Amino acid sequence: MDINNCSNSTQPFSKKKSFFTSHSILTLQTKLRNSKPFPHIILKNFLPKPQAIDLLKALKHEPFELKQSDLFCLYQTKDLISSTNQHIQQFRTFLASKAFTNNLTKITNIKLIPNTIDMAGTIYIDTNYLLPHDDQLEGRKIAYIYYLSTLTKNDGGALAFYNSKHNQPISIVKRTQPTFNTLLLFPVTTNSFHEVEEIITNTQRIAISGWFHG
Repeated sequence: MDINNCSNSTQPFSKKKSFFTSHSILTLQTKLRNSKPFPHIILKNFLPKPQAIDLLKALKHEPFELKQSDLFCLYQTKDLISSTNQHIQQFRTFLASKAFTNNLTKITNIKLIPNTIDMAGTIYIDTNYLLPHDDQLEGRKIAYIYYLSTLTKNDGGALAFYNSKHNQPISIVKRTQPTFNTLLLFPVTTNSFHEVEEIITNTQRIAISGWFHG
């Protein structure tokens, strides 16, 4: 799959340590608590736009492999801890940092272990999908998706949240379309059922995603 169509920029990546100064912990706690059908928060304009663009360019130089089963069909990188790109490594260092994970702990009341995140790039193209699942696996505490593309409703590819009963997904309650430079997070629980709806146009749904561990 040819996705290496962007040159890599050398612009330094800002660690953006002050991100939460404009998003008070109390406000985010309230948003998390009041979100339906299960707790989640959406952080728009997560990075300065030039740095988000640099990260997108860097990701497109990573090798992607087709991953396919009854549950999913998509392209994915290996864990980006092995990447040699400075923009990717600095982004990973920032998310995994003690400062960032401590803020997430304050918001979610979930104890996290710094520097123990999973991180991979994903690309969904026409007909790719990820069926409903809850992300539960030992050690996973908070799931995250950082979007590096924007899709419309006509493209498909929405992240769909399900309500559930007896730890089984029932019906879709909410859909969110990928929006460039947006970080979405949610605690992993027995009720956190979600899916990536099928891409139905000739477009790419590009993101960096993974889990914080605790």
